[in-house]
Amino acid sequence: MKRILKITLFVSGLIALVGLAAIAPRVMSLAGVQAVAQADTVHTVTLDVSMDCNTFNYLRAIPLAQIVRGDSYIANGKIFPAGALVPGINPNGPGSIGTWVSRGTSTATLAEHLANPSSYGVFETAYFLLNDGRALVTEGWFKPEGTGRSAVTGGMGGLSGVSGEVSGVEIGANSTGCPNTRYTFHLEKQGRK
Repeated sequence: MKRILKITLFVSGLIALVGLAAIAPRVMSLAGVQAVAQADTVHTVTLDVSMDCNTFNYLRAIPLAQIVRGDSYIANGKIFPAGALVPGINPNGPGSIGTWVSRGTSTATLAEHLANPSSYGVFETAYFLLNDGRALVTEGWFKPEGTGRSAVTGGMGGLSGVSGEVSGVEIGANSTGCPNTRYTFHLEKQGRK
């Protein structure tokens, strides 16, 4: 049952884009995200996301065991400042600074994912929508073994024109049974063209 739960989390993209790389040494506060919008250097920003299992579903409303290649899902969560999440937290509790939305597509059946955990299992787009109107958009992949990588394809509002990479690491589970994930963004503001 525990293994099925782990695979459920994989397929839903709950640990989407998890790279097991270490968290970068330079971490900025959320207020530091604004500096990215005004500078041409690389900045590191860390945000925590608490995924809400109650919002996860496949578009065909099927159980996990019935997924096939091409089945898509959508899930939501809440964004918190780095270090704010503790195991068991309610993702809809106070202190959220934004909403996270993940949508993705499975590349195989559950049995195929279990048999080949090092293959690309999900291709996913995630939206990090901050309450102040700024946002980051990412696009990437996730493998059942727990690794992933994503490009920051752009930003909105004060983050318009940023690009870079993001990785994440699971930092415990929340009250809905889904993981809390710490995302580390390496962002660069692109010059005007």
